[in-house]
Amino acid sequence: MNKSIVFVGFSLFLGTQPAMATEILTNGNFETGDLTGWTTTGLGLTGTCPSANRDWNVAASNSTGCSSVGSPSEGGYAAYNMFDGTGPLTYTLSQSINILDDISSANLSWMEATSWRFSGADRIFSIDLFDAAGTTLLTNLFSENFSGNGTNPWNNMSVDITSDLLAYQGQTATLGFSVIIPLTWSGPAGFGLDAVSLNIETVPEPASLALIGLGLAGLGFSRRKKTLSKA
Repeated sequence: MNKSIVFVGFSLFLGTQPAMATEILTNGNFETGDLTGWTTTGLGLTGTCPSANRDWNVAASNSTGCSSVGSPSEGGYAAYNMFDGTGPLTYTLSQSINILDDISSANLSWMEATSWRFSGADRIFSIDLFDAAGTTLLTNLFSENFSGNGTNPWNNMSVDITSDLLAYQGQTATLGFSVIIPLTWSGPAGFGLDAVSLNIETVPEPASLALIGLGLAGLGFSRRKKTLSKA
């Protein structure tokens, strides 16, 4: 094999090598039937409105403890909370994540379903990135306000968070999904979450590419040597 062909081929390889995609979250679809991999704020799991709070919990059918948002539309399980309670309070579902180096893109996707009927201040669904301890807010990734009355069936949601994660490459952080109730029992509601995915694509390290290139060059040299021996 001609050495110039090997060089050109390797150069093209370097320029066209695709990014490597990695799913960061554990049990994002809740198909374990529980909160394996996740942590909640621990504000109670069995309450019904308007008497006791019900934090994030996993079930095979509506389990808000308040207004119904329906059974999971994907898979057998979803996470629910009542989106109501003794305010002001916040129900947070969180997971520790390792943010990869050399990020080329990062996409956060999920499904949500909501039912609400209340007065007063807006209730909020927020997705945030915290430090490794989960106590210090690093950046808000998504925020959604709810006021008055409404019903949202299960819906696919997605947000590009590439720019948000670039500053925290190589670090351990906490991804938190929070519903915020500013006032006490101001009206029934319910929230469902499912199919949560954080997909990060990374560019292969130059050292790895160089090793692959050397392998290709070695293969070309070996083939050339065999050709000459036969001549």
